[in-house]
Amino acid sequence: MIRGLLASFFLVALVGCGASTPAAVPPSKTQAPAPTATPAPVTHVRATFATWRLPYAIAREAAIADPGHPGQVVLAGGMFPGDTSSARAVLIDLTTGRSQPLPSLGTQVHDVAGGLYAGNPAVFGGGNASEQSVVQALTGGRWKPVTHLPTTRSDLSVVSVAGTTLVIGGYDGTNVPRDILAVEPHGLRTVGQLKTGVRYAATAVVGSSVFVFGGEVNGRELNTVQVYNAAKGRSAVEGRLPRPLGHAVAVRVGSRVLLLGGRTDPNTQTAAMWWFDPSTGRFSRAGSLPAALSDSAVVAIGGQVWLLGGEDPSVTDRVVAIRVS
Repeated sequence: MIRGLLASFFLVALVGCGASTPAAVPPSKTQAPAPTATPAPVTHVRATFATWRLPYAIAREAAIADPGHPGQVVLAGGMFPGDTSSARAVLIDLTTGRSQPLPSLGTQVHDVAGGLYAGNPAVFGGGNASEQSVVQALTGGRWKPVTHLPTTRSDLSVVSVAGTTLVIGGYDGTNVPRDILAVEPHGLRTVGQLKTGVRYAATAVVGSSVFVFGGEVNGRELNTVQVYNAAKGRSAVEGRLPRPLGHAVAVRVGSRVLLLGGRTDPNTQTAAMWWFDPSTGRFSRAGSLPAALSDSAVVAIGGQVWLLGGEDPSVTDRVVAIRVS
């Protein structure tokens, strides 16, 4: 079974449930980015639709990759067309697009995040009729509830820093919790707090720093860049996005972070791609996705990035392949 640490992959399932997100998203329009961004470094980013598709249309799902098995990813949970939560799980070979079914989740959920629990693929929190607190791990040939978050959380992110899995952001049905949780052998422990609680944020790890880009609160997209220093257990607001953004995904590529798609407001999606340079705090344009896209899952291996499913604005089975050279 897939095991190992997500040392260089940063997995995001940026998803939403609750009153501030409309159940059906009106047709989106792609917005141009603000013209004040710095010039892009000489790096070629090419984003195209892959020649293969997912076995079913899904958005707001968890994706868990394993460096011990390059090119393989577990896709679990998510939302089907019609706003129905999923219990399906599949193992996908990103190089061929071939998939094979895995056991179903014990609790069907969307709005989830994927990571590791005791070295096993795990789905954290999420929602169906209401927000959930369960952490479901694939162990012993089936998904089992292995622990619970201190409160219910959907719309959250899970990242790995120096071998420790962290749970960041989300929505508990009423509030946006600020507590940052570390996954430990016997449960979860609070190790810090965001400056501002957010849901639908994009997250990426560089060194011991977790960058939290934008997000949404009370139906409004944010432009803040929060940074959590895992070595010191401290958070700070250290920058601003070129424009407000939520429901996006972010992934580290080399020494920089690539920020992909999302929503500039709850009803408007974007195809914009941005580079973020942690050494300067500056953003620069990286081109555009082949279509406006939000609420997808992201996996990166070397210079190749995949966006799996998402909303365009319909829930889609398309896969976007992004090559950085």
